[in-house]
Amino acid sequence: MSVLIKTALAERADNGNPIKVGFVGAGRMGTGALCQIGLMRGMRAAIIADLSAERAIRAYQLSGHDRADVATAKSAGHANDLIRAGRPVVTENADMIPELDIDAVADATGSVELGAQLALRSIDAKKHVVMLNVEADVVVGPILHRMAQNAGVIYTVSSGDEPGLISEYYDRYTALGFEVVAVGKAPSSIGLFDRYATPDSIADDARQLGVNPHFLVTFRDATKTMIEMASISNYTGLVPDIRGMHGPEAGVHEIPKLFRPIGEGGILNRRGVVDFARPLKHPDGSIDFDKSVTPGVFLVVYTANEQIREDLRYLDVVGDSGYYIMYTPYHLVSNEIPLSIATAVCYGKETIAPRNGLVTEVFGAAKRPLKAGEVLDGPGGSSVYALNDLYEVAAAENVVPLGLLPGAKLLRDISTDDVVTYSDVKIRTDTILYHLRSLQDKLYDKKRYRSESREAAAQ
Repeated sequence: MSVLIKTALAERADNGNPIKVGFVGAGRMGTGALCQIGLMRGMRAAIIADLSAERAIRAYQLSGHDRADVATAKSAGHANDLIRAGRPVVTENADMIPELDIDAVADATGSVELGAQLALRSIDAKKHVVMLNVEADVVVGPILHRMAQNAGVIYTVSSGDEPGLISEYYDRYTALGFEVVAVGKAPSSIGLFDRYATPDSIADDARQLGVNPHFLVTFRDATKTMIEMASISNYTGLVPDIRGMHGPEAGVHEIPKLFRPIGEGGILNRRGVVDFARPLKHPDGSIDFDKSVTPGVFLVVYTANEQIREDLRYLDVVGDSGYYIMYTPYHLVSNEIPLSIATAVCYGKETIAPRNGLVTEVFGAAKRPLKAGEVLDGPGGSSVYALNDLYEVAAAENVVPLGLLPGAKLLRDISTDDVVTYSDVKIRTDTILYHLRSLQDKLYDKKRYRSESREAAAQ
C-alpha cells in the first residue's frame, strides 16, 4: 500500500491538488505528524487549531515554515481565503475546522468530549475523520463509523500508534491465511505497572521524563493499554481472554509459548484474543530491549501446514509447534499518521475502525476506597484505573464506559477494585459524548455483540 500511497500523492502533487488537512491539537503527537507532513509531497497541513496560537505557529515552524508566512484566522471565511492562497493558517477556534475547504480533519486533542464533538461535526460536513483520539473511539466509535458510512466519508483511527499498526499486521497475516491466536502491545511504561498509580505517586518520574503526570499515569496503570486493545477488538472481533487481559512478563521467545491454549502449555482459555506483554528486565531493573518486543507490537499466528512450518523454521521465525510470533520492536506513533490520511482521502479506506460494533467495553475500577459525594477525575487521575471485558459481560454488570466517568458524582461508597456502575454514580448528561453513546446503545443490539464476540472467541 505504501507504494500506492506514494503514487497517489505524487499525482496529486503534480496536479497541484495536495490533500489539505486540518489538524486540531498541536501537542507532541500532532506536532510530530505535522513535521512528517512537512517532508511529504501531495499533502499539506492547511490549518492548525489549538487553544494556543503560539503553539500552533511553533508546530508550523518545526515542520519547515517561516514564522512570517503563518497567518492567523478568526473566521471561517478568512481561513478559507488563506488556505486557497496556499498560506499555512492557525486558529484558536477549532469549531470552524469542519466548515473549511479541506479534505480531512485530524483529531489530536486528547479530549474525549472534544474528540466526539469534532468527529460528529466533521462527518456532518462530509469531511474524512482521522482519530488520534482512541479514548473517544472506544466509547462512541461504532456510531461515528456508521454515521461516516451514511455520509460517504471515512472515520478511522490512525496508523502508527499501536491500534493502527496491529490492525495492519492483522490484515496482512489473516490475508495470508494464518490463524491469529493473539495480538498485543508491549509498552516500556508497563514495565513499572502499577494499577494504583496517581499523579502524585509518579510525579518525580513525570518531571524526569518531561511529560504530564496525568498522561504518564494512563500508561503506568494500564489504562491506555486497556483502551487501545479494546479498539483493536472492535475492529478485528478478537476478545479479551479474561477481564483486564493477562499481561504476562514476556519477551520475543516467551510470547509464542505463553499465548497459546492452556492445554498446549500456554495461558489462554481460548484462541483469538487481545492482550499485552510486560517487558523483560535486566537484574538492575532496567528494561531488556534486546529480548523484549518493547516498545512494539506482536501477533502470535498458528499454522498446521507442515511445509509452511518448515519455511518459518528455515527463516528463523521464533516459535514452535505451529505457533509463531510476528512483531516489530517499535511503533512510529506520530510519523505514520499521514498514511491513514492518505488512505482515507485517496482510496476511501479506513486503517482501523469498529466494524464489529462494540465487542469490548472499557470501564473503571476504584484505585482506593471512594466515598459518596466524591467527583471522579477519570483516566490519569487518582480515582479509577481502566479494565476491559466483553461488551455483553460489562453490560450485564451495568458498568459505566470509562469516557463517561470524568465529572461523575458518587452516590455511594465503593471499595478498592470495585468496578463503577450506573447505580454508583450520577454522570453528566449535558455532553455530546453522552448523547452519542445513548444513541449508540439504542441502535446496536446487545445480542448481536454477544453472537459476534462468541463466534470470534470460538474461531
